[in-house]
Amino acid sequence: MLNNTQSATGNGNIQINGNHDTVNYSQTINCYSSADMRPHRLTHSYIHELLDIVNSSFSSENDEYSLQNPVQIHEKLRFNNAPRYKLYIDNHVENYIRVDEVMKNYSNSESIVMTLHDMFIDVANLDEKGHPRIGDGDSQLNRIKDSIKNRIINDPKFDANKYYDEDIDQFCIALIAYGISKCKILKTPEE
Repeated sequence: MLNNTQSATGNGNIQINGNHDTVNYSQTINCYSSADMRPHRLTHSYIHELLDIVNSSFSSENDEYSLQNPVQIHEKLRFNNAPRYKLYIDNHVENYIRVDEVMKNYSNSESIVMTLHDMFIDVANLDEKGHPRIGDGDSQLNRIKDSIKNRIINDPKFDANKYYDEDIDQFCIALIAYGISKCKILKTPEE
């Protein structure tokens, strides 16, 4: 008798439970024990591994980049018309804190932050002088998130069997929050 929950996928599956268990199937059945499923949580080592993937896909010519003191994230999100991301970041605040902790000791954090700023410039609406305008912050952040995610999943070191799609989304939101906090994504009200 199994204590773990199991699931069978495929067409034509018949499962009979009792003293004489039989399973008839016409296609391959994939069984997953709930004990094999890991909880969805971004750990320090998990974040570090994803940062390694992100870092390898970001190329930077300038290794020196200032990580200035952050402006309040909520104020920046409100100023840039990004109410949806305010909710996303509030929902993922623990992941943001973990990314912030890992980035403090991560060797190429300046390069990653500079690339996040470049991604923002790529999606920002610019005025006639080439300065970013206040725009649809939610849309801009969505495009940055998609860009980060695409870089991760298309990197040769990425292992699709190891990283869940939900974890990558959470990581992207936390990394964006980190970029916002370091004043490299979105405009600050003082600008």
